[in-house]
Amino acid sequence: MNNAPESPYFEIGAVSKITGLSPNTLRTWERRKFIEAGLRSPTGRRRYSQEQVEQLALMKRLTNMGDSISSISNLTLPELRSRLLEYETRHTEARTSLTSTSTTRVLAIGKLADTWVNVLPKQFERCKGQDDIPDILVIDLDTSAMECRRRVSIAAIEHPDTPIALIYDYAPSELLRQFSKEGRFLIRIPCSTELLTHYLNAALANATHQADPTADADLASQSAPRKFTDKQLALIAASNPNIKCECPHHTSALVASLASFENYCRRCEVESPDDKEVHEYLGTEIGKARAIVEDALLYLCEKDNLEIPSDNS
Repeated sequence: MNNAPESPYFEIGAVSKITGLSPNTLRTWERRKFIEAGLRSPTGRRRYSQEQVEQLALMKRLTNMGDSISSISNLTLPELRSRLLEYETRHTEARTSLTSTSTTRVLAIGKLADTWVNVLPKQFERCKGQDDIPDILVIDLDTSAMECRRRVSIAAIEHPDTPIALIYDYAPSELLRQFSKEGRFLIRIPCSTELLTHYLNAALANATHQADPTADADLASQSAPRKFTDKQLALIAASNPNIKCECPHHTSALVASLASFENYCRRCEVESPDDKEVHEYLGTEIGKARAIVEDALLYLCEKDNLEIPSDNS
């Protein structure tokens, strides 16, 4: 009978707390062969040795200082210790130099991000190469939800602990909600250069709690809340506008029609479970369209001096 004591091991949750690496990052690093859990439990859960935990902690600190994970993943534990010792002084000097010049290095990811970074003032300097460590990442969400998640995941792995600002015009509310929970800074465009500069400086100063006040309405619910009730729409449609056209009538009718179809999709989600995904998508997209037309109706009411009637009128 073997009475030798079992070597200590740590499961992924404990490793995450010790090293500061998220479980998702640990799984990604293992999937990309940067590290491999030495053991597995009978049920397949990852188990890391004490040496591996120290190795991961050192890798985390070095990537925080600007090393790419791929460049240090093949180093032994003594080599990682030595590199950290050498790098801390150099990194401190680099950061001191950066502070003295008061410039912020920006890495833009995506065509839309590239366009908006171009209008930033001189205090923001674009990264010129792979060796240029960014102070902030600007990533646009002007693509599919899957591609957005891929972009942000890769950027977070390659530049850990670097603030990420996500710019968007229209994006799925669920995607925005997910990024908000992850602590990403959401910036809705178009906006003025001054406002964009303010947001990026806020993201740099408050990287641990990133939120965009312009995104609150998008994140509040799956579907944007209605701005007009059916009764208000009917009253606006029947009003006598100053503008000699039928715009109030047609616009309010369009809002009512979109709201009606949106409600129909919600009912279909319950009544037709097999098609729930399709109707959920349609309802969400129509809700976005309805919110846009409602904004147009608000604008029209303002320009035409139409008083928005009370729902109790």
